[in-house]
Amino acid sequence: MYKNQTQQAIKTGVLFCLLAALLLAGCKKNAGDLISTADTDALRTEGKPGNPLVPGINKPLGTWWWSVNKKDWDTYLNFAQQNGVTEIYFSTVDFSETTGGFIEKAAGKGIRVFLLAGSYVWISDRTGFINLMNKYTQYQNTAVGTKRFAGIHLDVEPHQDPTFAQRRAVIMQQYIDFVTWVTSQYSAAGNIDFDIPFWLDDTVLYKGQNRLLYEAVISEATRVFIMSYRDTAAKMYDVSKEEIAFASSLNKQLFLGAETAPSSEGDAVSYAEEGKAYMYSEFKKLSILCGNADYGVSVHHISTWYKLKN
Repeated sequence: MYKNQTQQAIKTGVLFCLLAALLLAGCKKNAGDLISTADTDALRTEGKPGNPLVPGINKPLGTWWWSVNKKDWDTYLNFAQQNGVTEIYFSTVDFSETTGGFIEKAAGKGIRVFLLAGSYVWISDRTGFINLMNKYTQYQNTAVGTKRFAGIHLDVEPHQDPTFAQRRAVIMQQYIDFVTWVTSQYSAAGNIDFDIPFWLDDTVLYKGQNRLLYEAVISEATRVFIMSYRDTAAKMYDVSKEEIAFASSLNKQLFLGAETAPSSEGDAVSYAEEGKAYMYSEFKKLSILCGNADYGVSVHHISTWYKLKN
């Protein structure tokens, strides 16, 4: 009998606690009108329904969109919107209504779309790039405003040339010649942005003077995107600080890149091991490190970012 009484008392106590918790929750819910603007801003920054982790950096945020299956477009596009993405670098050779529909849908979510393309071959042989730009220009001239690209985003990496180690000086000179030719030849293309590694310190001939290569590229491009692939804000900044300073001297915007795919170069290159929450916390630290610089952050790339653990 005492055992049954004890069990009944425990049940009654549990029910009482649950009732009290529900009443407290109801009181908190009804007090919603008293939440301050600061509180609502914090809630907006820290999460959205269905996505408890968002960067909340209040800076331009881009992502590379490589080879995504069309069936996954809506999933990734919704993820991009939920995570505060403001621009997408969209890899495609399909200049059809399908691409136009994607650009328009992204625009409806407040996201600009740039054509993403790149091959080291273009540095020495521009034929493929010219063919691509002919298609791009024709598309831009016929597409309605909401379906047009915002510009081109070039991922031309000279170090991918298999002869780079033996012909570095020649290839780097050809590279800056390519960059200056592109910006001159296609000045009406919209933004002409370039991805560059953080170690682009070679000396090249630029406009009749010897210049550091990263300075020449920043001078020519609308914006540069530093592949500052490191897994802390401090390291991302440290490998990019010279480029940030030079871009600031020209009042140009610069983006710091973050990797989310596993890297064969070591754990320090990517946020793949740490996950979203850690990566976002590091992004927030960049505002202090970068000071008054006009910068953004870009995440490589959409599919690995989407799959990145929280």
